[in-house]
Amino acid sequence: MRRQASAAGIAREGSGPLFGLDPLRLPVSFTAADPAADGGSREIGVSRDGIEFRRSVRGVQMRVQLPFSEFRGVAVRVLAPGGCEPMIFLSLEHSDDALSVLLQATEDSDESAEAARKWSRVTGRPILIAGEDGRLCNPASVRNKVSVSPRRKRRSALRNRRTAIRLRHQRANRSIDENVYCGEREIIARD
Repeated sequence: MRRQASAAGIAREGSGPLFGLDPLRLPVSFTAADPAADGGSREIGVSRDGIEFRRSVRGVQMRVQLPFSEFRGVAVRVLAPGGCEPMIFLSLEHSDDALSVLLQATEDSDESAEAARKWSRVTGRPILIAGEDGRLCNPASVRNKVSVSPRRKRRSALRNRRTAIRLRHQRANRSIDENVYCGEREIIARD
C-alpha cells in the first residue's frame, strides 16, 4: 500500500514511498508538471530502452525519446523542506534540467538506497550523490581513486619449514638442449 498525501500535501500514516516508480515493472507512463507546456503538464513514458517525453507547446505536439545513455546517472538528493523530516528524492539526471525525471520521493533511507541500486542496474547509469552545495558526484569514482599499498611480505617463523615439500613440488629444470647423437654404435667411448 502506498502512502497517500492529503490535499495540503501532508503525508498520511502508512508505508511506502510518497511517489515511486518500480524499475522492475516497466514500461510505465505518468504525468508530471511542466510550466512551459500547454496545460502545465507533460506525459513521461519510461521503458527498458529509455525515456519518452510528450507535451504540447503553443499547440505544437512534441515528442522526444532519449536512451538511458544520454542521462548522467541516478541522482540521490536529501532535502528537508521547511524544517520537516528530510525527504530523499531519486531522479534520472540529465545535463538539461528540463529533461531530468523524478523517479521516487520517500522518507525511508533503506528503501531509497535499494531503489537507487535497482534503477542504476536497469538504466546502466551510475548512482550520483548530491552534496550540500547541490553538486553531484559519483561515490564509486572516489572509492576507485584511493590507492592501496601492496601487501607486505610475511615474516613468519613457519616460512622456512617444510622446504623439502616445496622442492618436491617444483618442476624439474632439465635442459631441453641435451646432446643427442643419432646413429652412434657405442654408448661408452673407449680408447
